[in-house]
Amino acid sequence: MTTACSSTANSIMEVLHGGDALLNLTSQSLNTSSGVLCITRGGNRLQCGPVSASESTAVEWRDSLAAELGALCRPEVTRIVVVSEEHSLVAQQLVSELSRRQIPHLHCTLMEQCEADAFMDAEDTEAVTERLRQLGYL
Repeated sequence: MTTACSSTANSIMEVLHGGDALLNLTSQSLNTSSGVLCITRGGNRLQCGPVSASESTAVEWRDSLAAELGALCRPEVTRIVVVSEEHSLVAQQLVSELSRRQIPHLHCTLMEQCEADAFMDAEDTEAVTERLRQLGYL
C-alpha cells in the first residue's frame, strides 16, 4: 500500500478514496466536496465527520492530540490522509505515530505549482515544432 504521495490543494480529491478521513496540517484551503470526512480539532480533542466544502479543515497539531488517534479508527474510516507542506516536521512525527499505532494512512505533500511549468521555453517549442513536422502537420 502506498503511504506517500504529492498533490496540489486544488487536486486533493484525486488521491482520496471512500472511507478516507482528511487531516489537513497546512494553512491552505483544500478543494474538497461536501461530505468528505475531515478530521478537525475541538479544543484538545479530534473529531471526524463530513464537512461542507466551505468549512476550514486545517488542524493545528499538538503532540497531546496523539492520544486521540485511536478514537478516529471507526468502521467508516478506513485510512487517514495527512496533508502537509513539504519538509513538515510535525507531519513526519504524526506519520511516525500513525505507523507505530498501525493505523492505515497516506501522507500527501502539497506541491506548489511552479509558474515556469505553465509555459514552454524555446527548447520545448523547438521539440514540439520538430515533432509536428515529422508527423506531417507542418
